[in-house]
Amino acid sequence: MCEQTEDETEEELTTYIHDLFLNQEYLYWRRKLKSFSEDRWHPLIECLASCNAPVDEFLAFGRSIYPKLVFSYTEAPDYAESQMLMVQFTVSGSMWHCLVWHCPERS
Repeated sequence: MCEQTEDETEEELTTYIHDLFLNQEYLYWRRKLKSFSEDRWHPLIECLASCNAPVDEFLAFGRSIYPKLVFSYTEAPDYAESQMLMVQFTVSGSMWHCLVWHCPERS
């Protein structure tokens, strides 16, 4: 089995993050985003598990990534009108990041 390049891993991570907002099995996690503290970094693996969301695909990224993948959210400047959250993801100690605009009310 050949090793993936860093770019391929980052591309797969980005796809995985987007799937969190598209796939039905993560619906409960998406709806519960606001139950996690705003403007604080949260370990994604723990938060997914707390919502009984599947983590097997996430674990496949390996120990060098999954324990370090964290997310944070903040309300959009026009939150009262849009109900949008800006959800940021990063792997601690890396340059990779991903940003998603999400509306839990329209999940």
